[in-house]
Amino acid sequence: MTSFNSSRVKVGVGTLYAAPLASTEPTSVTAAWPSAWQALGYTDVGSTFDITPDVVDVMVEEEYWPVASNVQGYKGTVKFNLAEVTASNLVIALNGGLTPSAAVQGTNTDGSIWVEPPDVGLEVKIMLGWDALPKGGVAGDAFGRYIFRQCLQSGAVSETHRKGNNKLMYACSFMLLKPPTQEPFRAILPAILAS
Repeated sequence: MTSFNSSRVKVGVGTLYAAPLASTEPTSVTAAWPSAWQALGYTDVGSTFDITPDVVDVMVEEEYWPVASNVQGYKGTVKFNLAEVTASNLVIALNGGLTPSAAVQGTNTDGSIWVEPPDVGLEVKIMLGWDALPKGGVAGDAFGRYIFRQCLQSGAVSETHRKGNNKLMYACSFMLLKPPTQEPFRAILPAILAS
């Protein structure tokens, strides 16, 4: 591995996408996202992806230190605060899916839209994607994409109404689940970041 290459130091917020389960995935860092993927719009402070191994120590009575450690599982989350307070984003935050049923979203006679959470057990899992290119564009440093293949919003959905420049947002914390025949996520990186 070559060390000290400043082109491998990356910054930027990127763009978040969502799609129905089993949607066609992008296969490079520069190709257009397949049509099923929709951009989620502005966020408050970007997004965070965490993967945490659940490590257990193997102890013996004669030692104070573990003699071994084993990974017994993983947990992953994708967290972001949606700054565009649309009905569609609220439905996503409530696990209503990307094409909500008539029980989750509808239109009133005056044209206003109503949203309700899905019944327990009818939550809709979705795919999430992250692209290094900002605002869904094609200009910028295409240094990576992530595909999160099965996600369920498991955090508190909270709205805060305050004066000043404090904006209303939908906070989301999606947990990653294992799809039947694939790994929970895939990272796509350009060749320049191979080592």
